[in-house]
Amino acid sequence: MKEKKRVLLLGVYGMEMVECAGALHQNALAGGVSYAAIFFAGSQMRHGLQKAAELLQTSLEYLNFDSGKISASFEEKLKVIRVIRAFQPDVIITQDPEHCVSDLDPGRRPAMTLILEAMALAGRDYAREELPGLQPCRGFSVYYMTPEHPNCLLDIQSSWEVKCAAMDALESQLEFIAELAEGTAQEKQYAMLIPGFEKMDSRLERGRAMKRLMDQAYHLYFGSTGHHHVFLSENYRKDGMFVFEQLL
Repeated sequence: MKEKKRVLLLGVYGMEMVECAGALHQNALAGGVSYAAIFFAGSQMRHGLQKAAELLQTSLEYLNFDSGKISASFEEKLKVIRVIRAFQPDVIITQDPEHCVSDLDPGRRPAMTLILEAMALAGRDYAREELPGLQPCRGFSVYYMTPEHPNCLLDIQSSWEVKCAAMDALESQLEFIAELAEGTAQEKQYAMLIPGFEKMDSRLERGRAMKRLMDQAYHLYFGSTGHHHVFLSENYRKDGMFVFEQLL
């Protein structure tokens, strides 16, 4: 039986909300509350994210950090702690500490320090005067998304079409994906795998087809090729030990 949870995504970049779409959407369908707080998102991206959030039945807010200036300052910690204490999550999903080190997106490494510090301080008697009326929050589970070394899979078969529709809404990101591949050997490889690719006129159409192929490959890989009795899945790494009342 699925339990109603309060699931919070601390997303560094906006697309992470859709990368975790299965977890957020299925929690909402089970009667839980899903919430995403995004660190970095430009104006064009926000337009698509709002459409995606509606599809995923997930509430959304922007913390308006600067990817080139983020530093885990006191003021930045207060912003993230406020989100955690106000929402009181059962589960927090965020980026993987291992993956973020080698990822060349700007801001990921200092954002990771900020997230870890905020999660630690949110449950302590810290900044109570600066955040009046908000009680400390502790005892939540932490899951790292798209990790280097996953230890759990979430079956997202029932949310796959919604996840794809949410990704399709991120038009500026999809156009960027197509732009990056233009004139490269990679673009030719996509043309070999996507029917009618060379006849697609717009970056959006090409980017949408490219991202759909990427997502299908990624979400099939861990479950269907690993004898894990799941077809389409999102992979996560739970921080800490799993505690069971009996073996599953």
